[in-house]
Amino acid sequence: MKNKTIMMAAITILASFLLTSCTMFDSRKSAMHDDVANPSSSGGHSVFGCVRYLTFEEAATMATDVVIAQYVTRRPFGQRLMEFEFIVNERIFGNSADRIFVYSDNSMGISGLDSNISYAESEVMFVEGTQYMLLLDKIDSPYARTHQDGFLFITNLTLDMNELSRSTMYNEPLAWHSTGLDFTSRQLSRELVVAYVSELTRNNTPSREQIISEGLEDIIKGSPNVIIAEVNEPRRLAIDQVTRDWAETDIYYITVVRALKGNMEAGDVLRMTFFADTVQTGEQHIIAVEPLSDTETYFHMFTSRNSLFRMDQLDEIMEILVLR
Repeated sequence: MKNKTIMMAAITILASFLLTSCTMFDSRKSAMHDDVANPSSSGGHSVFGCVRYLTFEEAATMATDVVIAQYVTRRPFGQRLMEFEFIVNERIFGNSADRIFVYSDNSMGISGLDSNISYAESEVMFVEGTQYMLLLDKIDSPYARTHQDGFLFITNLTLDMNELSRSTMYNEPLAWHSTGLDFTSRQLSRELVVAYVSELTRNNTPSREQIISEGLEDIIKGSPNVIIAEVNEPRRLAIDQVTRDWAETDIYYITVVRALKGNMEAGDVLRMTFFADTVQTGEQHIIAVEPLSDTETYFHMFTSRNSLFRMDQLDEIMEILVLR
């Protein structure tokens, strides 16, 4: 009886651990409001565990950007990330910069519940000077510590445009995962691949436009909501983050004191992400905010990296709002 009890307890602990892994790391999209630092609010692929298997064609429909780019170099970033640098030669979809940076996690892998695939993100390999078609997910979080023109790989999907048969997905031959093209065929041309991917991504959603300017007027005019808010108790502080490589943020509950722009009302309670150590409980601040998604009413984020303002800037902000 004692052994049975111990075994049941062990099974419960294991099940709890697996469920926690599936919840905490389910996707980079949901991580921001699940209290894990989140680099992207547009992508939907998982970073660890419990990921649904995607074919090449399915993965292509998730891309915010598709480029043909020349590999430059790779370097460690933070404690466990890897940063890959590319020069963009051609844009198939999206509006990437001429030089981009793609990030992967060198200590986390992905495995599927409905497949036997397991791979480490940072093990994707490139040859200097070779051109690759990259299917990417834009890092559009204002809190990201990564480069402004930063992206994530989608299933480590890379097409070697110099030799298409060397293309890979999940760090395996891409031919194993494509249902529409035969990447082992010598007859497969670069032009056909470009046309095929262009059609697959025709209805894709581009990345969210983030306000890049540091100018007060640009931020106020470009933000859907500008509020005066009182900072309540913290939901999670940076010190409690699972990883601080992607972003270093605190999450607080806030109460809207006054809406200067937008349709919020005094008394509304929100969960708000701030850069670490920038606010304290009991303080009032002016904040330019937007919901995490079109259907979200509770979780909010900055509209830019510079969307937190002092109360002594109220007159200047009101002048901008009156003249807009």
